[in-house]
Amino acid sequence: MPVNEIIGAEPLLIVGGFGSNYPLYEAMRAHLAEVSGRPVAITPLTLLDWGGVIASDSYGALLRILDKAVRETLAAHRARRLVLVAHSAGGVLARIYMGDQPYGPRRLLYHGHERVCSLVTLGTPHSAKKSGRQGGLNQIAFVQTTYPGAYWRFIHYISVMGKGVFGATDGPPVERGAWQSYTMLGSAGAQWGDGIVPMDAGLLLGSQHVIIPGLRHDPRPDRPWYGTSVPVVRIWWEQVEVRLKEPSRL
Repeated sequence: MPVNEIIGAEPLLIVGGFGSNYPLYEAMRAHLAEVSGRPVAITPLTLLDWGGVIASDSYGALLRILDKAVRETLAAHRARRLVLVAHSAGGVLARIYMGDQPYGPRRLLYHGHERVCSLVTLGTPHSAKKSGRQGGLNQIAFVQTTYPGAYWRFIHYISVMGKGVFGATDGPPVERGAWQSYTMLGSAGAQWGDGIVPMDAGLLLGSQHVIIPGLRHDPRPDRPWYGTSVPVVRIWWEQVEVRLKEPSRL
């Protein structure tokens, strides 16, 4: 156990984003462990697991992996509840997992709200004005209809968004790409976001909003993102710590 680990504090579990391999989050895991002083694990989702979503248009297989990771993390640290730190579509997956309504044709149900004390989302598309198989739009539609906003009153929700790219149809490639990504969700293309998710979709209604200038959606050598360094992680984790000290809404 690290010497600075907080005894009795809820452990953290990272949930990766669409198309990611879980080792991608190892640097963020280390930064978060240093900043929080808590044990941090990563849900072992792989590119192959996410690839199954394209064929099935379902997060069913991912939910089983997440539930197993949650239960193993709780057992390893003898904890009753944990903090989910979810990147991108991982936040949508987490909101489905936390639900109390059956999901999909197999009527999957995990009641994850009983094992989660806080959901921290990093560049998660919480809302969309469109539906369809592309980009997980049907899953977004499910959560925003079934569990609108900060749905569970006894769970702390924190939405972290990077203000890194303003979308534009006539700008350089990165701005044009942002415009296309923002409009895919049905949002206005000409707004700030992290280059993939626009601000209006990434800030969940009723959650604590944390906006960090300059951050981009995912890790690249030439750009800062949500898990890029200890100083960046500290910015949003300090807001989480403040929220965790607040009494839950009843």
